[in-house]
Formats: sequence, structure tokens, C-alpha cells
Amino acid sequence: MVMGKDFNKFLGAIKFLVVFVICVGVLLCAGCSKKESPAENLKEGGYTVTDFTNTKLTFSEKPKRIVSMSIGTDEILLDLVPLNRILSVTYLADDGGISNIVERVKSIPHRTHGSTPESVIGLNPDVVLISDFFPPESYQTLREMGMKVYVYKTPSNFEEIKASILELAQVVGELEKGKQMVAEMDARIQKVQEKLGDIKEKRKVLFMHAMGAYYSPDGTFSDTCRLAGVEDVTQSLNYSQTCTLSQETIVQLNPDSFVIGDWNFDGEHSPDTLKEELLSNQSYMTTNAGKNKSIIIIPSAHLLTCSQHFVLGVEDMAKAAYPEKFP
Repeated sequence: MVMGKDFNKFLGAIKFLVVFVICVGVLLCAGCSKKESPAENLKEGGYTVTDFTNTKLTFSEKPKRIVSMSIGTDEILLDLVPLNRILSVTYLADDGGISNIVERVKSIPHRTHGSTPESVIGLNPDVVLISDFFPPESYQTLREMGMKVYVYKTPSNFEEIKASILELAQVVGELEKGKQMVAEMDARIQKVQEKLGDIKEKRKVLFMHAMGAYYSPDGTFSDTCRLAGVEDVTQSLNYSQTCTLSQETIVQLNPDSFVIGDWNFDGEHSPDTLKEELLSNQSYMTTNAGKNKSIIIIPSAHLLTCSQHFVLGVEDMAKAAYPEKFP
């Protein structure tokens, strides 16, 4: 039985793993196709949207009581609609280690916790926004309670993040604002590309965290690397499925730098602790990253997000890998 301090460690590990999967899409992201236009206009300003489960929702007007059940949606909503239209965000929105909106959400009255319907009961929302990462019974329960629930696909790369913003913008009746957000993201990425120019030899990096290193054929970290002009060394593996990488494999990949986030998810896994562990590992000291003691620390709120703030992680990575190009 897990008790006391050990139980808190266990909960912390579970919390990290759940958020890591949702935000990065490294472990369980699926490459499912998206609908090109989930919204249909109706007379007198009303409209209908079709979600990832092929469920149609009809709105006579823009929803004014919106409930979000993922941190990525929390962040997207804050740039899409006025605060007074957001009824609830997730509890993670208050965690500065993973959230880009801590100060902005203080006036929002309610918080959801995971996929449990208990945190939504009694709120009387106009719409609940939930990721397909959660088990079907979670949103089916909410629907059985008479709530309008919109299920969207968890994005796993830059293009899917932009598509998700446009999709959610249609749901809340703010498509033009969504287009503006996407245009701003593209403009910031273009600036990074212009500063990088032609790179003769790309820096090779590997993302390490408290649970180790993972391989995934599709994930936001790999796209962050691509746009920042660096190489995610795990993409050379071409495995058939997601898996945890062995220490031997990490050594063989021989990254130039280890990349870690700064989120101390349970109070006992600081980036400094992880850095010390990596640099004290005799096997890792045989890699270029170990020999040069090259560890890049990026804010987890930038590195793990599936919102418009994804571009911040790209900027962070590019500046850390090629400081000479960003005077």
C-alpha cells in the first residue's frame, strides 16, 4: 500500500504523466484526420458545429457560459473570448509551471479537475469543451446530464494546433479572432525562420524528463525542433509504436544537448535535480551532451502547450540552440 509521502509522490507522477500526454501528445497522439469545416451557418445568427465524435451541436447565439476541461483549451479561450464568457477553466491554469495564463484567469470563478463530471455539475454551461484524450464515458456522462459537449482532437503538431484554434473559434462564434491568432503565430514562426537562415549543421537534441525519454512518431516536441532548426534525435528511430527509450538507446542517439522543462510537478522534481542526475550519469557522459555539459532548460509552459503559446517554445529552442543568430 502507498501511504503518506510515497502516496504524494505517486499522485505527482500521475499528474505529470497525464498532463504530459495531453499537452505534448508524445505518448498517445493519433494521426486522425480533421473535418475541414465543422460549422454551418443558420438563420438569424445561429450556427451548428460538428465535433470529433461526429456529434452536432446547434447554437442560437454565441455561448456565454463556456467550460474548458484542458489547459490547452484554457489558453486558447483567453485569447478568443472575453473573460466574462468563460465560466470555468482547469485547475492547471493556476499552476505557473505549466500555465501561461495564471494572472489572467484569477477572475474566472470555477475550476474543473480532470474529466470528472462532478466539477461541472451545477454550473449550467452553454457548452463544455473537452479533449478526445479523455475516455468516452466522461463526455457521454455529461451529455446524458443534458449538457452540450464539444469533443475535439488533441493536436500533435503545429498545423494541428492552428486547426484546433480555428475549430474552437467556430464553436464559440469567434472565427475571425481565431484567424487573427493563427496569423500571429505564423508571423512569429516566420521571424524565427528568417533569423535562423540556412543552418549547415543542425544541433541534435533529446527531450528528457522525470519519467525518462520517450519515442513517439508524432508529437509537438518534434515539431518544435523542426521549426527551431534543430533535430529531435528520436525521429531517426522509426519505431512502429510509442515506447520508452533505454539508456543504451539514448547513448547511441548521441544528442548534442539534453532538453528539459522547468515544471516541478510534485515539488520534488526540480530542473536542477534532473540536470544533476543527467550530468552524474556515467553512460550519458559519453554523449556529446554529457561531454559538453549541454542541457537546455525551457519553460514547460512553452514546451508542453498545445495552444497559441506553442510559438514561445519554438523561439526558446532556437535561441538556446543558436544564440549567435539572436543577438
